[in-house]
Amino acid sequence: MYDTVIIKSPFIDKDTVERALNFCRISEGIDIFTGELLYSFTAGELEGSYDYRIRLKVDNTEWVKEDTLTPVRVETDWHLIVECSLHKLLMNHNCYGGPTDLKKSVKYLVKFLEDCLMCKLPSYDLWELKRVDVAKIFVFNNKSICKKIFNNLKNAYYTRRKPILYNTCVYFSGSTTTVKLYWKGPEFEKHDYKRIMKYMNKQIDLNTGKDKADLLLHRLVIMKMKFDKVLERSYRIIRFECEIKARKLKDIFCKEVVLIKDIDDKLLHEISDNELFKLMKEDGDNMDIVRRSDLVLERLHNVYGFRQGNSLYSTWAQIVQFGEERTKNTMSKPTYYRHRKMLIEAGCSWFCSTLKLQQFSIVPEDFSFCDNKYVDDTVDKEVIEKLEKVA
Repeated sequence: MYDTVIIKSPFIDKDTVERALNFCRISEGIDIFTGELLYSFTAGELEGSYDYRIRLKVDNTEWVKEDTLTPVRVETDWHLIVECSLHKLLMNHNCYGGPTDLKKSVKYLVKFLEDCLMCKLPSYDLWELKRVDVAKIFVFNNKSICKKIFNNLKNAYYTRRKPILYNTCVYFSGSTTTVKLYWKGPEFEKHDYKRIMKYMNKQIDLNTGKDKADLLLHRLVIMKMKFDKVLERSYRIIRFECEIKARKLKDIFCKEVVLIKDIDDKLLHEISDNELFKLMKEDGDNMDIVRRSDLVLERLHNVYGFRQGNSLYSTWAQIVQFGEERTKNTMSKPTYYRHRKMLIEAGCSWFCSTLKLQQFSIVPEDFSFCDNKYVDDTVDKEVIEKLEKVA
């Protein structure tokens, strides 16, 4: 599913520029009856994937590379830069049920902007795609599993990228992509759920004793029940995001300017899956993943024989106990990478593994990041209905 996007419009006329500039001074849309904040615009940078606002920038400059390869800002015709979470625009949260069709989603976003600005914008398929986040969610039976998985994610290793760790998030930033893995529940409760509850409490205080207060309270109770369910489920979700940047888009589509009409959803999801494999190093195409100590040893003996299997098991045990980076420093690089490749091909995972048989992990034995057994990619009915209106 798709989350954050950054798109750039074709050049726009003076009337559209004036309307956009005037609109940017009125930064919020509010429901007159309830006072509910329907959307919020900002000219500044968004704080993160949890930011519910829409960044709308009216600009007549852009960065270009000259002969020295040093980017310089040059003057151009007027255009719009838009950044927002497509998922939140369509659902008011980005926990699950998001869109999987980028073209329809961007078409919805452009139509939404037209309604806000009250003017005609260039056709959605001619907008340039600057960035897109492709997300995948893994849903489990209880939050204890998510906690265990995330504690192991803190030891994740991505070649030539240093991890940036937070309490419930780990990500690896690169020049072409940035990959993130995080426990959705704490992030949703800290930002979106807190904001929603603050809004509801404010509405109760402002409308107590007024006309139609009972009707408003009823609506707020229904809203709270809805987001309580979202919060409960979010605590059972591990979310993976692959931020595909402009440089990567140019490389894969072999174009300097990648337009929405050029986009192939299947290709974008393949890039995301490939980045996930680079991070987790699990390959379940040939055989089921094993991570329990006795099953790993048995698999290695069956695939590579007794002697080679024992050697590979020793490497596997070191990775489980000390991590990839430290294990790599205990042997020659060719040996390490050869052993790692053979472990992956044999379906032996060191993620959430233990060397002691009596210490079984609460993580399901059939779980793997490389397949979709625990993935929920269902598009919510609300999203389908909204996208059908602009199809």
